[in-house]
Amino acid sequence: MKTPIISALAFALTLSLGACKPESPAEVQEDMAEARADAAREIADEREELNDAMRDANEEIADESVQGDLDGLAEARADGTEATAEERYDLRVAEAEGVRDIEKERCDGLADGQRGPCNDAADAAFDMAKAAAKAELDAAQQNADAIRDSN
Repeated sequence: MKTPIISALAFALTLSLGACKPESPAEVQEDMAEARADAAREIADEREELNDAMRDANEEIADESVQGDLDGLAEARADGTEATAEERYDLRVAEAEGVRDIEKERCDGLADGQRGPCNDAADAAFDMAKAAAKAELDAAQQNADAIRDSN
């Protein structure tokens, strides 16, 4: 009974010690390239969503303008402002996630004592970018509310 437990502990120790070693430069480059590709795909998807939201908003504004409905026009402008702001937020977050993920892959190639601070810096930069995107979103939502209130 003790032999399987000791074997399991030895295996776990071996794995944990292996995790402390930095990745080889080749592994880091490969992982960074994969993270870049993933980020590029995600960013492209988010840009497409933003472009769709902008197109839809412009079409709705044009329709309301042709109809001459000022209340409908204001509502369309407010809705468009919110929709594009939400998609822009998603894009900014995807960009920040991509940068963070690439940077964390780079951190994996650093020595054990440097890896933690490197990862912390990547997380902090992501948090700051996300907070800035949220502030931008909040400002756009306030603008949309002001458009609605002006009628």
